Amino acid sequence: MPVSEKFPAQGYKDNVLSDCFADAQRYFIDHYLDVDRAHVLMLAEQGIITQVELETILQAIQGLDVESMRTAEYDGSVEDMFYFIQREIAAGCGDADVAGKLHTARSRNDIDVTIYRLYLRKEALQLIRACESLRSVFLNLAAKHHDALMPAYTHTQPAQPTTLAHYLLAMTENVSRDIDRLKRAYENMNHCPLGACAITTTGFPINRQRVAQLLGFDAPTRNSYGSIASVDYFTELLGATSTLLINIGKFGQEFLLMAMMEFDVIRLPDGYVQASSIMPQKRNPVAIEHVRAIASKALGQTLGVLTSVHNTPFGDINDVEDDLQPLVFSAIKDADRAVSLLGHALGAAEFNLDLLRERAEANFITVTELADDIVRRERLPFSIAHKIVAVCVKKATESNSTISHSMLQEAARQEISRDIQMSESEFSNALSADNFVAIRTIYGGPSPIETKSALAEQREAAEQDKQWHYEASRLLSDAETNLRESIDKVLKG
Repeated sequence: MPVSEKFPAQGYKDNVLSDCFADAQRYFIDHYLDVDRAHVLMLAEQGIITQVELETILQAIQGLDVESMRTAEYDGSVEDMFYFIQREIAAGCGDADVAGKLHTARSRNDIDVTIYRLYLRKEALQLIRACESLRSVFLNLAAKHHDALMPAYTHTQPAQPTTLAHYLLAMTENVSRDIDRLKRAYENMNHCPLGACAITTTGFPINRQRVAQLLGFDAPTRNSYGSIASVDYFTELLGATSTLLINIGKFGQEFLLMAMMEFDVIRLPDGYVQASSIMPQKRNPVAIEHVRAIASKALGQTLGVLTSVHNTPFGDINDVEDDLQPLVFSAIKDADRAVSLLGHALGAAEFNLDLLRERAEANFITVTELADDIVRRERLPFSIAHKIVAVCVKKATESNSTISHSMLQEAARQEISRDIQMSESEFSNALSADNFVAIRTIYGGPSPIETKSALAEQREAAEQDKQWHYEASRLLSDAETNLRESIDKVLKG
């Protein structure tokens, strides 16, 4: 018969509790203590504990040696960080009965989901700030390059002329939508579960709104069951983050290709490239490689978390708690690293504008406009104009030449039995990349008129997001100040 071990058994301590304790030391001590402070203030304000008990408990909390607690070795004498802190508070109170009143009308369940949110919301704000900085880089680059021609690619092949501003504003709009998604996730997360207790609240006359206010939440969570059982406060954030990471990965891939010598249209400064240990000529764009690698790692973590919580019970369950939360935090942190690194690298990069312009005129990528011009002049179906131009492209390719005016007229006579009413100068203009871009003034197009308008819209959105971020951060800062001042007021009598 196996020997019975008291809880925690050594195998459980070694493989679960010690790691969770170390994670709590890294992430949660300050948040545990803020929850204690806010909760005990509310208990006294509601008359659930006395003023003397409030002062005793607060003095014990304020007297804790937090730095020693961060480095304490887990010995199994208590189950977790919650009980470790409660033991230290009890020692500071000198009266276990008074210290025990701190735990009136609460549970580890609502404490845990609160401290997770307290940590995660600051990480979310940091990620949003990184996205705002990346967008600023894109906007500043776009502002310099409204007239900088470049080829647009479809199916990885040269397609049509556009501008560098148009290209970068496409990425800007992606990041703006990412910011919107992250903001919504933050707003949905910033509600306080404290007071839900185990899952059905309590019979004590607590004030959940007051605790939410003291901790800087917008409001309490509404339903106590959902406060404990719901995990969308972090899955929504991870969903928004995974969408962001897919965008960042695509951007990184673009700029890595552009940095290849075969493309040679972007150059990173020396601080963002790495030399080879054997090949003296190498300038490896490792900063962008790391963007892609870190983003892929972060995406893997988000998908791992989402997979881990899929089909778990709708209630209090360890699957979504201490073992999993650090992976959530790591995913957000790595997303922040990838976004920030991309912004820094691109902010210092230079584009080969002459080569981009040259390629905007090459590979027949302006001929869509030639076909469009024929349609407008001749009132032909586009399919006929497309066929005429396609014949010209084929002949020019076979002869390794450019399309000529005579070539166009010969193709027209073959297809419609007459010449196109287009002079040589009009023909040249129709094949001009500058003209191609300039006339595309349609909403969303690459014309400098349109990209300047789009840039102005994005700058306005950036200002609004900047104000949102300032207000969100200010509310957290004000709450920290208010909590600290409320405690000082009690302790100073």
